[in-house]
Amino acid sequence: MDKSSKIYPHVIPEIEDWPIHKMLADRKNFIKEIDEFTFEKLKELYQKNLPDIIAKTVYLERIRIKEEPWKVDPPNERMFWKKIRRKLIGKSHEMSEEEKKENSEAILRTIIHRYSEEIVSTFRKSTFIFARRFLGLFFNRLLNSAAGRNMKRVFGTKHKISERLLAKGEVEKVRKLIKKGTVVIVPTHSSNLDSILIGYTMDAILGLPSFSYGAGLNLYNTGYTAYFMNRMGTYRVDRRKKNPIYLETLKAMSNLSIQRGTNSLFFPGGTRNRSGELESKLKMGLLGTAMEAQR
Repeated sequence: MDKSSKIYPHVIPEIEDWPIHKMLADRKNFIKEIDEFTFEKLKELYQKNLPDIIAKTVYLERIRIKEEPWKVDPPNERMFWKKIRRKLIGKSHEMSEEEKKENSEAILRTIIHRYSEEIVSTFRKSTFIFARRFLGLFFNRLLNSAAGRNMKRVFGTKHKISERLLAKGEVEKVRKLIKKGTVVIVPTHSSNLDSILIGYTMDAILGLPSFSYGAGLNLYNTGYTAYFMNRMGTYRVDRRKKNPIYLETLKAMSNLSIQRGTNSLFFPGGTRNRSGELESKLKMGLLGTAMEAQR
């Protein structure tokens, strides 16, 4: 009995026709949509309390810069938040209520746009094709090595990759759904390789177009990693940022990408699950945007 995975042709043969490629080819307009969507959402949520929300954000960001600096952080961060604070406080005591409102909204738009530019990446066909080839070689060597008891297997080709990466189940159904609408996948998260391994399997074995998924901004501290992830549609998630403006911008990006028909992948538990069991406690932050996008 053949236990290897069947290798399927791509549902959408041309990369330029993939939803994620189309969305990020229109990155400028997509970011404008995120900015406006987030702005209206925050106005609805906080109304007259916008100055307080901005002040809280400035406070939290200045603490983050001081206590948790990362190599990947923009060099002008400290100056940016210093200017935002100055604009917020400035001559507010001399402003009318209408002027204060206009000032707060202008500042809010500036902060939202900075976040959306940080979160949204790009998608380069040439980078994706290179990564596809590299990962094929990488996983072939890795899985052959794991199958043997000595390092000679690292350079062998005894097992085909389809014999080691087993993709079973309702494959045909998923492939049909790709043609009909937007697909959201919620796998169990057990290791740091999950996103890459699942993404490669969906592409090389199941023939599915690339999915949108988030990666921690800390992974971008490494130059090579940042280069590839920036160009393969992986949106950036900074878990240090807990302020409502950032969180709403992140959720808006996910919501609008699904509305644009981009297939998405979320880890429902939000963190790694060493047991490999199905998640029973779901974190509905980004996952919840899949439901919101249907409204």
